[in-house]
Amino acid sequence: MSTTEQAASTAAKKGLLERLRDGVVVGDGGMICEMEKRGYAQTGYWTPEACVQFPEAVRELHREFARAGADVLQALNFFANDSLMKELGVEHTAQEVNRAACRIAREVAAERGQLVTASLTATPVFEGGATTEEVIEAYRQQLVPFLEEKVDFIMCEWLFDIREMESAIRAAKETGLPVVGCMTIGTHGDSQGVSVEECALRMARAGADVVGTNCAVGPKNCLQTVHRMRLALEEADLHPYLIAQPIGLKTPKTGESMMETPQWPIACEPVTISRWEAHLFAREAYEEGIRYIGGCCFFRSYHIRAMSEELIPERAGFKPDSASLLGSWGAGLDRFFHPAVQTRVGRDHWAHLAPDHATLGTESPSEYFANWRKMEGK
Repeated sequence: MSTTEQAASTAAKKGLLERLRDGVVVGDGGMICEMEKRGYAQTGYWTPEACVQFPEAVRELHREFARAGADVLQALNFFANDSLMKELGVEHTAQEVNRAACRIAREVAAERGQLVTASLTATPVFEGGATTEEVIEAYRQQLVPFLEEKVDFIMCEWLFDIREMESAIRAAKETGLPVVGCMTIGTHGDSQGVSVEECALRMARAGADVVGTNCAVGPKNCLQTVHRMRLALEEADLHPYLIAQPIGLKTPKTGESMMETPQWPIACEPVTISRWEAHLFAREAYEEGIRYIGGCCFFRSYHIRAMSEELIPERAGFKPDSASLLGSWGAGLDRFFHPAVQTRVGRDHWAHLAPDHATLGTESPSEYFANWRKMEGK
């Protein structure tokens, strides 16, 4: 058994909360966004019927994230919504898709010892003005296949209103599994103007074991948001673990979400973060006290690999199967045939490399994160 296999076997004996207690957990990347890029999901709808129609494609993407070092595989059940799928002419039900999504993730996780989670996301029931109990009941129904397929914990994400998040957490807590509350917000707060601080407190008081953000904003804005959450939670003497799963894009300096920009969602390549920014994001997140560090849309397997490589010391030397043959920060380029390329080795080169093209942010990777620290007075 290889070192990687031994580490995975040992880690597999621990649940999410035990892993967070003992160290750091690396999440996976943007499954549905990546499936759309590969032609298995429809832009604008993002429904995951590929789990039934193209299961091998989903299975292979899970494997890529697993090989990149992810500790968690998130089932591709994002927006498994009957009304949307009917609109698209999809014959399969949300229950079928949810069950298939969990089963595929669990099959791949068994190969290397990852945990499996599935998500509760924004629901038309809430948007239609249903009562709190009706929303909770809708989530209870969605949880049925998750439990039948034995996921390890529940992720409540892609939720923009703290009231809907509270309902999702309440339903998830009934399962007895660990619950992650991961709001899709940045520094501006939720869709109704509830502050970042209040959202964090309400998620924790609703029973979330892990609290933080996912999607919508890039790494810097995400870190600013979770920093404020941490301070509010500490002041209230609440101590959930923290999670950060931003999108893999440099988002506006104004703090707005990427969805407010004309590039979203299908012209974002020019503002995609580099692997080195993923390295630095993982380090900044860890130093902030965040122990569940992952990515959402536009985080690809090489970004997760970069974060896994950055956190090798914090993960007891665990090295991803797909670790770069060049090594971290370009080690090995000194053997490249071109003399100029031979000099591009090490953190000093790549962390301070500013892009040549115009983007939403023109800082180098190191400046990108240093600036938020200055803003927060850190």
